[in-house]
Amino acid sequence: MTGSGLNSILPDCTTGAIFAVEGIQNAVVLLNGPMGCRFYHSTTSRFLTIRPLLRLPEEEGKDPRPVDYNTLNNWFFRQERVPCTWLDGRDFVYGTKDKVLEALAYIRDHVAFDLLAIVDSPGASLIGDALLEPARGILGDKVVLLESPGWSASFEDGASYAALELLRKGVRLHRTGERREGKSVNLLGFNLWQRYQEGDILEMKRLLELCGIGVNAVLCAGCSLPELERMPEADLNLVVYPELGLDCAGYLEEAWGMPYFVCPTLPVGFRATEELLEELCRRLGMDPAPALEDSRRARALAWYKIRDIQQSYGRPRGVRFHVDIGPSADKAYTAFLRDYLAMEPSPPGEAELVFSDANVIAELMLENKRFCGIEARMPGMGYTDLIPKTHLGVQGALFLIEQVLNGLMSKI
Repeated sequence: MTGSGLNSILPDCTTGAIFAVEGIQNAVVLLNGPMGCRFYHSTTSRFLTIRPLLRLPEEEGKDPRPVDYNTLNNWFFRQERVPCTWLDGRDFVYGTKDKVLEALAYIRDHVAFDLLAIVDSPGASLIGDALLEPARGILGDKVVLLESPGWSASFEDGASYAALELLRKGVRLHRTGERREGKSVNLLGFNLWQRYQEGDILEMKRLLELCGIGVNAVLCAGCSLPELERMPEADLNLVVYPELGLDCAGYLEEAWGMPYFVCPTLPVGFRATEELLEELCRRLGMDPAPALEDSRRARALAWYKIRDIQQSYGRPRGVRFHVDIGPSADKAYTAFLRDYLAMEPSPPGEAELVFSDANVIAELMLENKRFCGIEARMPGMGYTDLIPKTHLGVQGALFLIEQVLNGLMSKI
């Protein structure tokens, strides 16, 4: 279902790299690039998840104090996230090293952090400055350099590249080789940019806990640097989104002998979720029965609501829909909507329900199409979520059905 023909503006590899690092607790991204490359990322990152306030570096005998953002004029420009070297024409001729080192010294003196990543913009990567060793002279082992993974590369390429570099830096510090008590997995492939990443992770943890499986770390979606270092303690790496997590799983297998399991399909809908849990429990020697019972109860609730609306209004059976979300999602969403709700895939201009991002939905609205748009990826229309929501797992299936039924009723 990919390739709608709409001119949606999609994030690139630089955005993917930035949000991968932003998903590490107490990490700072220094964007080595022009101001125009920074503003969107800085503004957006602030709202993707709740983070603790930035703190001043520890002073002997004093409690850690929050940063006064009004004083962060240099490099931060009074915003909380993604400081920038604001490169100009002179820097592209004479190099970026001086600005980068000045920015690093300022951040070191004004903000407490566990890790700082220098992310080169595509233009900065062409200059070829040797930045890592001078940066280590200021920050020691707390810095990593992420050069651009390629021109015109995708968000997924950038996020995967950044996650792999963070793993190579963080996991090499691991020394114990121990395993957590009980069975546990690492979740690979999540990113702050995913529309419901917070709720998705909570639902995955909930279902795994019903099976007696703990979650050791969620790479690049809320994990701390110590959790990153302890990733080899898990029994298995569960790759939820292959385009974001498969390279990291391969590295952990090669470097640490960790097995990994790739979700056959994104766990969207009851059947996909149940099959994933059954196979995962088989591999780890655990019992999926409690999670399957949870799914059975949810199926009963969904059937009751769907039957009522189908009998009264003749929907959702036969309703045309279009999915334009991303590599792992399109097939999974389409299978659930087609096989479970008996809806029919359709081109975007003919669909009554469109699952995509705000850009695609807005473009169809401007064409005066009569449809209901359901946000399933970023960027969004600006809806503020106070309660974590999900499209994955059992709770995700219920929420997705809820959105479908209410979206269809809004058009009657």
